[in-house]
Amino acid sequence: MGAVRKRPPITLPTYDFDRLVASGLAAYQRGDPYADLLLSKLERAASFAASPPPRDVVAVTCRVRYRLDDEPTVRAHRLVYPGHVIASEEEISAASALGVAMLGLRRGDRIPFRDNATGSEHVVEIADVGPPRSTVDAVPPRPFDRLLR
Repeated sequence: MGAVRKRPPITLPTYDFDRLVASGLAAYQRGDPYADLLLSKLERAASFAASPPPRDVVAVTCRVRYRLDDEPTVRAHRLVYPGHVIASEEEISAASALGVAMLGLRRGDRIPFRDNATGSEHVVEIADVGPPRSTVDAVPPRPFDRLLR
């Protein structure tokens, strides 16, 4: 496994940042073991108001192609908001250990992460970033949208 000398900068669209902070705080209150990991990552993040995000930044709803631990195989998943995973073979929660590790990275970035479920250490490298599913999916709902439906 190739060494990672320095953690790469993290850049997130403001709408992802705000929604993930709210999700992380709610998870922390529930005692979710990944909440600390998500919130500490968000503390290091710089956010921007551009919509859609730059094509090479891993944001929620993007399809991400990545390698784990210098494996030759490139894997691909769509990053989704916590609680929105529908097709587990194709999607990964932004609040999972791997999802948190990939958030805000750019093509070519590498970062170590620990999977608390298995206790194993990994390094993920971003091979490619696809566009977000749609900007409508990424915009946080208004607080009363649920009541209006």
